[in-house]
Amino acid sequence: MDALTRAPLSQRAAQSLFDEIVGGRWERDQQLPSETALAAELGVGRSTIREAIRLLAARGMLVTRQGVGVFVRSTTPNDSWDRLAEISAIADVLQVRIAIESRAAALAAERNDAGEIAAVRRALDERDRMRIAAPEVLATADVDFHREIVKASGNAPLLALFDSIRPRIVSAMAEFLSLVAVSADDAVDHEGIVSAIADADSERAERVTREHLLSLVAAVSGGVSGATET
Repeated sequence: MDALTRAPLSQRAAQSLFDEIVGGRWERDQQLPSETALAAELGVGRSTIREAIRLLAARGMLVTRQGVGVFVRSTTPNDSWDRLAEISAIADVLQVRIAIESRAAALAAERNDAGEIAAVRRALDERDRMRIAAPEVLATADVDFHREIVKASGNAPLLALFDSIRPRIVSAMAEFLSLVAVSADDAVDHEGIVSAIADADSERAERVTREHLLSLVAAVSGGVSGATET
């Protein structure tokens, strides 16, 4: 395999491993070389290899056996490579949201404006009413809720930044909801964020927001059933 030189490295590493599996380099139930060996072969870090393995495991092609190694589960993908690219793109958008929304939640808690908090709660109620709606409809209501939190921060540039990428956030959320089953835990996550803001606990608001969005990254990257909405 040729060394990888262009970003995103994890996706390109996954593509290279994908091609090798489909091409017959490794057979079903055969163990792959170690992370260190694959990293050296591709010219990337071990963390990149681990992410590539997670992407292919989500598509049913690889399986990790604890304490043993990584094995080929199937030489036939259960989905197209386009879906792998889609998963990577969703995770990228979520990472951007972590940077924006965790800080916004902290600022909203510090500001602790009663009117803004009431608006956040109204948006949350509306999102909850959309739980059984189509992914596109639920995604819009969900992002509207998170936008209210950014607005409650009182930071105009942060809100402008969020609004500039809002269409992509809604699109990524709709794609997420079409890939990952919804769990009842999302209500707990969202209420935890709102409660921290209402309690003027900026540290907790930032932490629970970050943890919530990171759980979505893990869910979409690992193909976990029962992930929460954002």
